[in-house]
Formats: sequence, structure tokens, C-alpha cells
Amino acid sequence: MPELADLSALTAPLTRTDGVERWFDLGHDPSASIRLGDALAAVLSARAVTAVLHWEGEEEAVLAHVVAAAMRTRRVTVVQERGLLFTSADLPASSTVALVATRFTSTRTLTPVDAMMRERGHRLDCAITLHPPRLHLPAPPHGPAPDGH
Repeated sequence: MPELADLSALTAPLTRTDGVERWFDLGHDPSASIRLGDALAAVLSARAVTAVLHWEGEEEAVLAHVVAAAMRTRRVTVVQERGLLFTSADLPASSTVALVATRFTSTRTLTPVDAMMRERGHRLDCAITLHPPRLHLPAPPHGPAPDGH
């Protein structure tokens, strides 16, 4: 997406590698982390997001914190325990939320978070990942089949 075109430039000073693995160290350069948070906040604010979700973990929390601070909104952790998802806090009724993540993994994907938010009466608008830099949209909700079933 055009609004994420400069994301790689913003994440470069925060990226670390050992030659095989790549990760983000958002504490390495706090100013760069704040610039990244401001850029992501601009994208999410334009989408009318009212709360920021993130997975557990230090880098995930820092990323969501700088985004939520720039948006002046709440940050809520998505916790996965024994295959179940829950959040660290309740959200205001009918919230429009976004998930920010350094990356998705086989156990940390968008679909279960979307389902959890729908079950609670909220709307997951999108997710943004840093690796790869991408805006992810949830699948459209499943409505009744054409024959009503």
C-alpha cells in the first residue's frame, strides 16, 4: 500500500540480524521507534481505528505502545494460552481495532484475532506487520449461504 511505502526505511535502523535470523530491536533507537510509531499511527488513524492490539512479547508491546501513544488511544495485549485467545483488558463497546505485529507466525495469525473480536462485538479493521512491511485485511465475514443456510 502506498502509505506503507516508507516502512522499510523506518524499520532499517531497528533491524538486527545474526546472518540467519532477522528481528527488531525497538529499544536500540527510541527516536526511530517513535518515528515508526507515528507513521503507523497515521495509517491507522486514517482508518478510524480506536484501539491497538498486539501479541505478547517485549518488541510487540513496544511497537504497539509507540503506535497507541501517537494515536492517543489504548493498547491491549492479545494473550494466547493453551490454544485459547484472550485480551489483557476489555475494550469499549463496538471498538474498531488494529493488530500491530513485528511479524506473523504459524501460531500468531490474523484469523483467530478477527474471530475473537467479532465474538466480542468489535471490528478488526486490519493488521500491520513490519516483516514483511504490509497491511493485512481480515477475510470478509461469512454470511448465510445464498439459500439462507
